[in-house]
Amino acid sequence: MDVPRITLADMPDFDLGGMRVSPGRRQVRMDEERRDLEPKVALVLVALASARPGVVSRDRLIEECWDGRIVGDDALNRCIVALRHLAKQFSPEPFAIETVPRVGYCLIERAPEKSVTSGHTTTRIALAALLAVLFVAGAVTFAWSRFGQGNATPASIAVLPFRNLSAGNAYFAEGIGEEILGQLSHEPQFRVAGRVSSSQFGNDPDIHQVSRRLNVDYVLEGSVRTQGDRVRVNADLIRARDSVRLWSDSYDGKLDDIFAIQRQMGVSIASALQRKLLRSPALSGPLVTTGEAYNLYLTARGLIKTRNRHVTATAADLLRDAINIDPRYAPAWASLAEAIYLEDAPDKSEQLIATLPMAQAYARRSLQLAPDLAEGHRILGALLINGTPEAQAHLRRAAQLDPNSAENMIGLGEALANEGQFDQELAAYKRAGELDPFWFRTTGAQGIALAERGKRADAEAVARRGFASDITNQHILLGRISWILGDYSEAVRQWSIVARANSPRWSFRAREAIVNTMAELGLAKLTTAPAEGSFETRLAIEWPPSAGSWQQHNRNTIASDVYMDENSLVAKRMVQHSGASELLAAYDGPVGLLGVRRGQLLRVDQLEQAPVIALALRRTGRVAEADRLLRDADTNVQNIYRHNHSVPFRFDAEAAAIWAAQGRTEQSLSALERAFDRGWTHTSSTDLPDIADEPAFRSLHGQPRFEQLRAKLAAHFATERADTIRLRI
Repeated sequence: MDVPRITLADMPDFDLGGMRVSPGRRQVRMDEERRDLEPKVALVLVALASARPGVVSRDRLIEECWDGRIVGDDALNRCIVALRHLAKQFSPEPFAIETVPRVGYCLIERAPEKSVTSGHTTTRIALAALLAVLFVAGAVTFAWSRFGQGNATPASIAVLPFRNLSAGNAYFAEGIGEEILGQLSHEPQFRVAGRVSSSQFGNDPDIHQVSRRLNVDYVLEGSVRTQGDRVRVNADLIRARDSVRLWSDSYDGKLDDIFAIQRQMGVSIASALQRKLLRSPALSGPLVTTGEAYNLYLTARGLIKTRNRHVTATAADLLRDAINIDPRYAPAWASLAEAIYLEDAPDKSEQLIATLPMAQAYARRSLQLAPDLAEGHRILGALLINGTPEAQAHLRRAAQLDPNSAENMIGLGEALANEGQFDQELAAYKRAGELDPFWFRTTGAQGIALAERGKRADAEAVARRGFASDITNQHILLGRISWILGDYSEAVRQWSIVARANSPRWSFRAREAIVNTMAELGLAKLTTAPAEGSFETRLAIEWPPSAGSWQQHNRNTIASDVYMDENSLVAKRMVQHSGASELLAAYDGPVGLLGVRRGQLLRVDQLEQAPVIALALRRTGRVAEADRLLRDADTNVQNIYRHNHSVPFRFDAEAAAIWAAQGRTEQSLSALERAFDRGWTHTSSTDLPDIADEPAFRSLHGQPRFEQLRAKLAAHFATERADTIRLRI
């Protein structure tokens, strides 16, 4: 039977949920507001409204509105998205369009609000108030009975990696799933499991296991198929407790339609869970691009996430291609900044010094285009000099814009640590762990922070819980915790397990960590300095430095920051060997000494540098400046102790150095003893081999308590050497 065609000019005006629809004029009006409709959008609206509240199949809509011509599903999808957007432009919304999986669509008319009229104003107000009370009471009762605890409770959901059904790489498909995850995580009515944790369950996950391990009630899974410039996205929303599919749909269109598809999926998921999206992004501007550029961007992001420096160059090339296609796509600029940084960061080389200004410029460009791009703020904060007010502000802004990003929470934790807010730092890492519980960075950040506070049992519990199904990472982190607490033989034992396992990612780094630790114990010779990203150990520096190396390493602020650890060690040697004048030339100059410039307020993250600078000032007769610098440092220290329940034991040692430089012997010795009792063994990368060689502690030489501490450190290392030898590594 032929389906009758719709002719807009022949259709009479009608009311729909308080909205007046004029098909012949392709207009809708409501409360003095008018909207003009595109012809096909108007046709679909008339077709759905004519059948309300019945369901209209997709085939029938195409017959009625496209005269039966063969058109892609994306044409109808565009009209449905446009109509849903139209309804949301009015308050109250006059109608809603529900998707009936594998059938079609159903238009639900909203009842219009009716005003109560009376000859007496007081009566109208009283009646309106009574109706409001009854409405609120009824709404609360309905919500409680329907959902158990009301819509205010966020729906917990895991978005599994979308499967790639095409011949190409899987990064585009995975990226689509992550974009949906990101969209939902911005919404206050959802609690979304983190990307890394959601991706650990393989290609055929057990929904009950996903729900149990990630503590979620719903699971979204999907697939993506691309062919040329076409894309099809299939998605299923599953209730975990009984594996019931609450919603299922497929979306077809061109790659250029992908943002509309993603938003439509988000709206459909929210509707299926009786939620409403409040922060759905606009479909224009610097956060939306062409399908071709977006494909390049998602592929590059997939490469960047591997953290493999050998593929970051490829990622950078892909991002440059995306930017050439669309120079206004802000996320591509931010990711390009990250890619070129990751390519050069591992070596802390001269190439990194040359690259950083370019990377910073790219990140700034992303924020010029999209000032509220959380990714841009996070990346720029990481690229700027650590601890500077600008870097701190960007890391905080990223967390403010996207507080449901585990990566942003880690950045916030680092910013808080730089400010001496150590309790809040630990809270930020804990929050990151709640968002993405099985990611090695969230588990590692918590474990390390707890170890640095001397809380070994808590740190190891975090490692075992977070890596319950990832034994390699568990051994890596347990080794790191042992190392931080001075249990070097146990660290070597843990890392040896990984080294023997021939893990493609971790065995090399485990072997490197073993060599570094053996060198620390005097059982091996470290032939090269540890690379950036390797397990921390004491640096070996050339002394005296080669001609001009000090100037080369301090030629600008970026070079000074890149070579900060080496500069700290050299500065200690120089202040011991009549190099104070050269140190102060840097201090008085535009670059500063160890990041500190004359007249600049001392930051919390610079407290370690204060004693060396103060000693150099004294050596050249600038005693008043030295005393003022140490007073500022002491004020910071006292504030930090006052406002934290627990501080890293390294901070105790830094406070001890400041107090020793001030001549406060008893206070300094008490801090050193406290640090040692909590697990400190004087082995950070900027510590000299013997505590007695530290310039700040020279005033403690000969003090019985100081000499006893030196003897305890020596005995501890002797025990660790013997225990490590017995391991027969």
